Amino acid sequence: MTKEPFFRLNQEPDALSGFSRTVAEIQWLLLVLMMFYLVVGQIEENVKIFLLGGLCAFAGFVMIFHYLNFFAKANVWKLALETWVMILLVTWFVWHTGRQNSLLLNLYFLPIITSALALGRLTTLLEVLLIGACYLYLGKSGVPGDEVFSLTQSSILLAWLFPMLLVGYVTTMLSSDIYHAFSRIKTTAQTDELTSLYNRRAFMDLFEKQLQQARRRESTFSLLLGDCDNLKIVNDKYGHEAGNLLLQAIADNFRHCLRGCDSAARYGGDEFTILLPNTNVEAAELVTKRIKDTLVASSFNYRGNAITTNISVGIATYPEHGDTAEALLRHADQAMYANKRESKNKVTATRG
Repeated sequence: MTKEPFFRLNQEPDALSGFSRTVAEIQWLLLVLMMFYLVVGQIEENVKIFLLGGLCAFAGFVMIFHYLNFFAKANVWKLALETWVMILLVTWFVWHTGRQNSLLLNLYFLPIITSALALGRLTTLLEVLLIGACYLYLGKSGVPGDEVFSLTQSSILLAWLFPMLLVGYVTTMLSSDIYHAFSRIKTTAQTDELTSLYNRRAFMDLFEKQLQQARRRESTFSLLLGDCDNLKIVNDKYGHEAGNLLLQAIADNFRHCLRGCDSAARYGGDEFTILLPNTNVEAAELVTKRIKDTLVASSFNYRGNAITTNISVGIATYPEHGDTAEALLRHADQAMYANKRESKNKVTATRG
């Protein structure tokens, strides 16, 4: 079982929604600036009407993406597509308002900053390269074909692109620092300090997501609820330090026995929960037996004393034992205590 140590901010649903709202505001700002230029700029009437039609089309694009649920949820590809469309819009508008001499060339900074904040360095670099290509295209009519890639033109291009590269680089550095700070905060908030497993709150979030996924895909999964059999005895006999080591040994055992897609958590005190995606009750019983056998066969040394442990485990499987988190937890809890009463070496699953 592996645990993701780093959380990217642009992979978080709430953060993505926030980025999406910000991109929408930037797009409306871009439209307002272009509309303002249409009003005050010296543009021929026939060109002005043509540009106004294009801006109306872009406004429709923004409304479809943000207000008509063209995408059910915000995602990175949606944000990337929107920034590329912004670049193409600026290029198209600049082409008709002076090309390389247009006063609106600086509008290219808007998609660069947006990409640097939300999409990372590689996408930002690709967008800078696209803008460079657009800049060459804007100036090609005034430069002979054999001079487009000359040393002089290349120097002009690099001098023009350098501020965008600098802004993109600084912005991505700042966003990277934000990502790492967010990662540390979220890891701390979701992790049990003693065992480094998920804590109860994080587990319940994963549990709800697993339920939603299982309902959508009509799949199954199993929930294990386990309780350490001898933590109180160890605490009373050797002290709480030994008890903490015992809980850590159980957590290490989970990491050894579970798959990468499984999720284990310290549910509270000496109780643990495990989610087993795409696992029916029979397969869950095999996993539980492996966990218990491994625990019984292992021990750790505490001040010259060999300490072993075992856990009583209850199993509940979706949808056989319930279709809500409360029902599944209740079934697993009942099965666990039936296990504890009957035999500490027996795995019990509630039958619907």
